[in-house]
Amino acid sequence: MMGFTVRMSRCRIAMGTLAILLLASSCTTGERPVLAPGLDATTTPPDPETTEALVDDDGDRTAAMLDAGPVRALITPTGVVVPVLGEDENGYRIVTPCGLDGSIVWGTPIHSARVALDPGHGGEVETGAVGPNGLAEKDLNLDVVKRAARILEERGISVVLTRTSDYRVPLAVRAQIGNELDVEVMVSVHHNAPTANRSPIPGTEIFVQLENEESRRLGGLLYEEIVSALTPFDVSWSTAPDAGALAVINENGENSYGMVRRPLMPAVLAEFGYLSNPSEAELFATEAYLDAASLALADGVGRFLETEDSGSGFVDEPRRFSPGGGTGGANGCVDPALE
Repeated sequence: MMGFTVRMSRCRIAMGTLAILLLASSCTTGERPVLAPGLDATTTPPDPETTEALVDDDGDRTAAMLDAGPVRALITPTGVVVPVLGEDENGYRIVTPCGLDGSIVWGTPIHSARVALDPGHGGEVETGAVGPNGLAEKDLNLDVVKRAARILEERGISVVLTRTSDYRVPLAVRAQIGNELDVEVMVSVHHNAPTANRSPIPGTEIFVQLENEESRRLGGLLYEEIVSALTPFDVSWSTAPDAGALAVINENGENSYGMVRRPLMPAVLAEFGYLSNPSEAELFATEAYLDAASLALADGVGRFLETEDSGSGFVDEPRRFSPGGGTGGANGCVDPALE
């Protein structure tokens, strides 16, 4: 694999204000710093007290950070989350968003997380669906995920995002972030196309892992929460005949979608609705939808972690479908700035 090295000053921490405060807290308490869900690639001069908490007189990482356990992922100074494979004399050995080997000296360490939220698509090429109103799926997915992550963090449930702004991340790296952190649950968020049959109810689809009862339960809870949250909106919905919580398998009998097949924990891919449907696209551009969708996502994940509820909307017969189009790979991928 092609080498990719990132080097930066140990004392330069160009991150958002909230991320700096979280990093300082992690070094003084020994607890995992949460990923600030609203983190953007903005820069703020580092607080001197923060810098002192991170480095000793020789500029090395402090004992407090080392005592927090192995670093399994890192938030780079530009807010990009990357998996960490280990540490050496050059700092952290990482996998870049495009899947390249790299090293980076500094960033916000993530030792663990309970939930991984994956905003589908991203970057100039992989926009996902685009609504008649010009709304891009990549942006909609990210907005819903960030809002849901804030809600979960406020409830004391730690969250990591696989993508924090508009850049490309192949499916293998997205899944690796969750796998390295050994999260309890992973949800990939999407909005569907092309438009299917008209329906009086939302055509929400939750794709679950074949023969995985916990993934099925997660799917049923998310289906229940999302459909309940969206039904009150006065919209001409679109739906597939077998919409619900269901497995989708390819010609080999495996889970068709990479974000269902690759994660090692219970995982689902959630299609909230049809962005290609003009009436739904209009709704998806509103604050009311973003609030309702993100709360439904947070509530579904929370119920999975904290209750024995089973959910609803299950479809017993798997759908047979082999995705095409070549999306989700690393060909032509360009890494975002990591410092």
